[in-house]
Amino acid sequence: MRRDLVFGTGTLAVSVIFYRMADAIPTSQLADAVGPQGLPKVYAVILSALSLILITRGLRDPGSGIGDPGGSGSRGSRIPDPGSRSFRAIGMLLIGVAYIVLAPWLGYLLSISGLVFATTYYQGGSLTRQSAVVAFCGGVFFWLLFVVMMGISQP
Repeated sequence: MRRDLVFGTGTLAVSVIFYRMADAIPTSQLADAVGPQGLPKVYAVILSALSLILITRGLRDPGSGIGDPGGSGSRGSRIPDPGSRSFRAIGMLLIGVAYIVLAPWLGYLLSISGLVFATTYYQGGSLTRQSAVVAFCGGVFFWLLFVVMMGISQP
């Protein structure tokens, strides 16, 4: 069976369970407009949307999975060989750890922009002005979403 289809179905099930668990969180009379359920529910909805995309990709492309668009092992590619997926996961984990460590000192906006930029580069993007602008705009979007709209303070 296709990996994307199986993984997408599994993460969709996790998102449904996570949403139901978030819905069971009791609300307080002292809760703000978002409440204690707000952020976990947003995460569950985002996970389910990404799961549906992965399921669709698995149904459309039987050979789907992580791969190098330029051909596996092409010269000069920063994307690890698909056979070494654990190295890819470790790289993404290290980017996440760097974000967590740097966020208190750099602040949320710069840290999340750096996370988007580093992830884009690691996944095969280029170091251009355009990718830096996209990363900064992504940071502004997440800052507006969490800090301004939802009132969730960030470091």
